[in-house]
Amino acid sequence: MFGKKKIAVSERDSMPVKAQTMPADFYGGLNPVVKFKKVEKEIVVRKNSELTRSEKKILDKTTAVGSGDPMHVVNIFANKKSSIFFWALLFVFLLAGSGGYYFWQMKQTKVSAVPPAPNIQVSSSSVAVSDLPVEPVISTNNVATTSTSTVNNTADIPISFPSTLLAKSADLDADDITDTAEELFNTDPSKPDTDEDGYNDGHELFYLYNPSGKEPMRLIESGLVKEYKNPVFGYALFYPNNWAVGNVDESFREVLFSTLTGENIEVRVIDLLPQESFEDWFGRWAPREKFADVSNFQSRFFQNGKKRADNLVYYFYDSAHVYVVLYHTTDSLSVNYGSVITMMARSFGMSESNSSDPREFTNL
Repeated sequence: MFGKKKIAVSERDSMPVKAQTMPADFYGGLNPVVKFKKVEKEIVVRKNSELTRSEKKILDKTTAVGSGDPMHVVNIFANKKSSIFFWALLFVFLLAGSGGYYFWQMKQTKVSAVPPAPNIQVSSSSVAVSDLPVEPVISTNNVATTSTSTVNNTADIPISFPSTLLAKSADLDADDITDTAEELFNTDPSKPDTDEDGYNDGHELFYLYNPSGKEPMRLIESGLVKEYKNPVFGYALFYPNNWAVGNVDESFREVLFSTLTGENIEVRVIDLLPQESFEDWFGRWAPREKFADVSNFQSRFFQNGKKRADNLVYYFYDSAHVYVVLYHTTDSLSVNYGSVITMMARSFGMSESNSSDPREFTNL
């Protein structure tokens, strides 16, 4: 109709038709992949650039040693409060350690100290009448002079050694006789040579001469000391004439020479086993003592022995016995009569009387 050619339906359906469709990425809820074109960009960095002060401060803080760790050792010492706490804690630790050590030593000293020997008889059966001290009267807390009460035998009782922490008491004139002991020998505590004979007071006492006499005189003749002779074991030695003497046991194995203040010097006799050397005996009876601290010693009467380095323990021995001379203090850590125990050890001898001294005064 109207001059146009009529197209059949079957032919129309087979004709190509152009149409725009959606990309397949959008179907099924998929998101499309968007690809961007790479573009190179050149960045110009300024040379010799410097950080500002605030930037540098931040950089230093973040790069410093221990940054971010408040418990780091650097931060602890840098912080004033932490530093004070640390040093206070260290001080308390050291104080507790030293306090504990000295408490232990004090405990050992008290354990090793010889307890007062009550009711010990000083009679003609223990020492010669001429050797008994005239004065002073000793209280029953130290050594009694009236009642009879002695131990049967002390042969198996352990030795009570003095502490190695004891120190010598004041010695103003530095003559090796303490100010407390000067009175025993009538010496001047402010003069090292009381009789001005050219010999130090302590030197004369060591060689058993009178340190306060103008003329050379043996100590036993000065009236300042007396001689004790053990009636069973035969040893003899000098002791200050106003000290008390008492045998602790009936066998005369242990004898105490005591002061008014309670300090005393003990002489103890202990048997040696057959064929036993002194070193073996030492290991058996003095296990806590150091044999390296013991050196050779000789009395004024040529009795060979040993002594501890602090001069508070002396040993003499023969083929059957060891004779131990020990110093004992009270609760004090000071030694008031160190020169006395040295004098007693220097006067130690066996059998014969020590009153006769074969050496001349010039041999001082």
